[in-house]
Amino acid sequence: MDHRDELLRAFQIDLHALETNRAGHLADSQVRKLIRSGYWNLFAVLGMGLGLGAILYGVAKKPLAPVQWLLASVLFGATAIVGILYFRRTQAAALEGRVECLSGSVTSNRRGNAGWYLVIAARTFKLTIRPWHVHSGTHYRVYYAPRANVIVAMEPDVTP
Repeated sequence: MDHRDELLRAFQIDLHALETNRAGHLADSQVRKLIRSGYWNLFAVLGMGLGLGAILYGVAKKPLAPVQWLLASVLFGATAIVGILYFRRTQAAALEGRVECLSGSVTSNRRGNAGWYLVIAARTFKLTIRPWHVHSGTHYRVYYAPRANVIVAMEPDVTP
């Protein structure tokens, strides 16, 4: 298996989706994946908000004072806003269906608990595949959905 095939498998796409990306569009499978990602992130962030509220409730003296209720509401509201913004961004990217391409040498690096990031052409993206699929210093074409700032596919760049 060559490196391009390895990347196709890592992104869970086929050659048809890659050709669609080359034409500047998201493939249907990538649209579904973006929409699903938005829902998962929304539920995860809302769950975090509920978890923060539960922790506050668990450690606070009962009955809760009005300021504690306010704090719990603010924590939940802040996490809900983050989740809703990300959800709307991924939905907009899926509806728009546009893909842009960057080409050049890449570097990948770990940023603590935030995970792995890919840098190409002075742009940074969260790496959505395992870092061992990307060879730092190698030239790639990176296809991404600009509204969501999410990489949807990569391939080695063999042009000189």
